[in-house]
Amino acid sequence: MRTTIRISIALLAATLAVLWCLSCSTDTAPKDKAAGQSASNTNTGATAADPSAVQFTAYDIDGSPRQSSEWVTKQPVIINFWGTWCPPCRREIPDLIKLYEVYKPKGIEIVSLAVRDEPGSVKAFTAQAGMKWVMLMGSDDIYDRYGGIRGVPTTIFIDRTGKEVQRFVGATDFATFSKAAEMIL
Repeated sequence: MRTTIRISIALLAATLAVLWCLSCSTDTAPKDKAAGQSASNTNTGATAADPSAVQFTAYDIDGSPRQSSEWVTKQPVIINFWGTWCPPCRREIPDLIKLYEVYKPKGIEIVSLAVRDEPGSVKAFTAQAGMKWVMLMGSDDIYDRYGGIRGVPTTIFIDRTGKEVQRFVGATDFATFSKAAEMIL
């Protein structure tokens, strides 16, 4: 009887660990959408420009609808999928703040989309963390338009023509982000 209980507890713990890992990826290799596999850090992961693939409407944290066309194809954009509940997302926030401070004056906009979150929670968290860029609420439709988001954080660098130049899945540091930002200027 005790052996059965121990096995059941071990299986439950293993299942929960797998689900947690699936909900918050730590894979930092860029995603090559065309090949469907992770690319090395030296590969740009570039895909053909398809502006229709990056057009979406999402609500900001104040409940107002926003169009991706406000940024995409008008300036370089960094799209960041994240969650307040995600430890790797929280780890990269200081690097995103630094990225914003350095590259906003150069014309790059960051647009973050919160995944599986509530607007009130996101608004409070971003105010406390000092995240001053555009903050939107994500949806399954938007995730699909970006070829499926397989984990958060996912950060996508898009040049001014609407072409995806680089994609990172998992927490990424400022130096790596900065190299990608230079590629979309």
